[in-house]
Amino acid sequence: MMKKNKLLMCLAGTLMLSACTSSPLSGSQSDGVSIIRMASNQKCMNEIENNPTWILSSKLLSEDQKKKKKHEVCNCVSDNSPKVLSKEQLALAVIDPKAKATYTALATAKTTATCIPEMLH
Repeated sequence: MMKKNKLLMCLAGTLMLSACTSSPLSGSQSDGVSIIRMASNQKCMNEIENNPTWILSSKLLSEDQKKKKKHEVCNCVSDNSPKVLSKEQLALAVIDPKAKATYTALATAKTTATCIPEMLH
């Protein structure tokens, strides 16, 4: 009876472990995409007013137009930020707050440079 219980526990444990390891990055990667998207959008919204390209390009816009374009630019940034990071970077962003901050800054900087001119012209 004892051997049977141990065998069942081992089998159950093995099944659970195999389920966890079948795709180690897929869950973390999709979580990383979400985390980087949200963090990049927030970083963009907080920092766009200080971006030299934004300052120059938005001079002739009304306040309503600036608000609308700011959201368009930051949506572009959040949509594209995960695309400039590797699967490993996205997965690491989920578990390491310092990595999240570093990769968010990197991805936001890269995509903001592309999104501002794209959304304002």
